[in-house]
Amino acid sequence: MEEPLPEEIQRQPWKYVGYRRYAEFISSDSDMLIFRRFGELNARVGLLLQDKCSLLEQKLIDLDKKNSRRDADPINNGTIRDDIEERETLLNEIAHHLDRYSKYTDAPVHLYSSLTVSVDKFLIQQSQLREYARAPSRDVKSLRTWHANHQNMAIDEEEHRYLEQHQDLIRLRSNNKTPVRNWIDNSLALRTLRIWKKQSRTIPKYEANNISYYSNTSIDAFASGTIIFIGAFLLITPIWILQAIEDLQIKLAVITTFVLVFLFVLSFAMASKPFEALGATAAYAAVLMVFIQVGL
Repeated sequence: MEEPLPEEIQRQPWKYVGYRRYAEFISSDSDMLIFRRFGELNARVGLLLQDKCSLLEQKLIDLDKKNSRRDADPINNGTIRDDIEERETLLNEIAHHLDRYSKYTDAPVHLYSSLTVSVDKFLIQQSQLREYARAPSRDVKSLRTWHANHQNMAIDEEEHRYLEQHQDLIRLRSNNKTPVRNWIDNSLALRTLRIWKKQSRTIPKYEANNISYYSNTSIDAFASGTIIFIGAFLLITPIWILQAIEDLQIKLAVITTFVLVFLFVLSFAMASKPFEALGATAAYAAVLMVFIQVGL
């Protein structure tokens, strides 16, 4: 099959690039898998589901009160197996809406009769959806740059306008990177160093000058190595310093300094929770104090 010329691709990116290349691009790196959360729409649907179930709940309460009045017919309200038809029908409708919200009896709500989401499942899905981190600006900018490199015509303008909803964009990959790795990613100069560059990935010729891929494994290894080096430095250096000092107050000042530095590194250079950082710092301080006692 004859390949199109670069000039042809530039003139008609919607024909030669399109969704096939766009999908290939965003799936090439998990950081690029960015989609909308539709937070406001989901909230509206949640309110709809809640209100419908509230209406059915109130109907059940009114029916129970009606059948419990002194002037009501003697109805056994203590049975499910031999319940009255009206209440059994209402309970079945409630169960149906709680499980699969698809059948409605009120005319205004028929607009939503195609919904088949259970209330419980909906709430669980919303809870899980909220756990996804908001897409970083640098990744959204990368997607916008891809569109700009194709004159914003590879994908229909209306269909890639979702990238303008920055507050509503989420990244499917959870952000479990260390602060050191995030620091590298936030620096264009650091994250685009030649040493990280991948050579094995195939890139279309017409995009060779616009797209570069970098090895996450190499960057993660460098970040881990940096953390290990800092940790080793903070463990070994104070021991040698304390060994060379005789005055106890100066030793305590050295320990205090290194303990504070250690706490700072744990809190800001690593993904540590406050109590974890304090616990590790306490253990670190105990080791240094033991070294003082041994020296005495």
